[in-house]
Amino acid sequence: MEDILAALQQDADAYCDNTAAVSAWQRAILSRLHDYVALVIHPFKLRVRTLALQQIFPQRIEVRVTGTSVVTVVFAPSELLAGEVAFLRACALKQLPVPKIIHVDISYNFLPVGFVLYNHITGTVVADVTDATLQRQAARQVGRTLRVLHALPMAGWGWPTTTQKWELRDWRSVLKRWFNETAGIERLRSPAAVAILARFWREIIQDDIIEKINPCCIHGNLHMQHVYVTVHSHVQLEGVVRPGIIVAGDPMFDLAATMRTTNSLAFRQGIIEGYTATVPLRPEEILRIKQLAVVWRIYDLLIDNTVEEQILLHSITTALDGLIAA
Repeated sequence: MEDILAALQQDADAYCDNTAAVSAWQRAILSRLHDYVALVIHPFKLRVRTLALQQIFPQRIEVRVTGTSVVTVVFAPSELLAGEVAFLRACALKQLPVPKIIHVDISYNFLPVGFVLYNHITGTVVADVTDATLQRQAARQVGRTLRVLHALPMAGWGWPTTTQKWELRDWRSVLKRWFNETAGIERLRSPAAVAILARFWREIIQDDIIEKINPCCIHGNLHMQHVYVTVHSHVQLEGVVRPGIIVAGDPMFDLAATMRTTNSLAFRQGIIEGYTATVPLRPEEILRIKQLAVVWRIYDLLIDNTVEEQILLHSITTALDGLIAA
């Protein structure tokens, strides 16, 4: 076991040495990764054969553990994991295809980082499936899953605290806080930007639409990279992973997320086909998808540091004008 942990730590150290943009948070976790993993998995007698760095994100590190079973350990700030835990627990009520929690600790009492241990989701991400027909078939299954997911009520809006309390009061507050805490928002501080943002919130998130919505369970950042499938003669949905920050809100937020052009046309078509297989979308839901698609478009531009403020403001104005014209 010591050799296996040492090999994992070598991989973590190599990542820090060979990657230019390693954040202070990443380095703090990666520098002691073998210790943290050992503490997390020790109580479960997994007879570990291999440990592998699965994914490294700005504030999320995933380690695959292979032994008597295959599990995944996720390290992330507890404030970010709180929403994921609420999402996974809600999905478990309907046995939806998402990771099943084995153990979780977001108290900071055991480690100086939050962690979740769950069963490993096998398969390939849909983004790596090259056949458009198979992408569409996978997306239909995701669409049907979303329909069930969106029937699950949540106790509050947005995301919970680490003690699973819901502090945000309504959907507008959720979107504004999420948007205003986005990396890149500091570029929109000029007087021109403030005026355009005021129009953005006035026209996109209207009070008469908001008051008709109750919070339900949502994924909050669904795209092809977050959907795992297995492909044989057909495609089988294995799991939907890595929910976004917002896990309770308007279900159309999920559909708008899947309509982003970073997802293939086949995937976008399949999502709607699966979602509307038994119940069609109502006119007001279609309107909300169009509005929230604009929110996602601007969000994606904000997190792209290569987009200049002038281009960003022009994109917001063009998107709003196009929404009115539609």
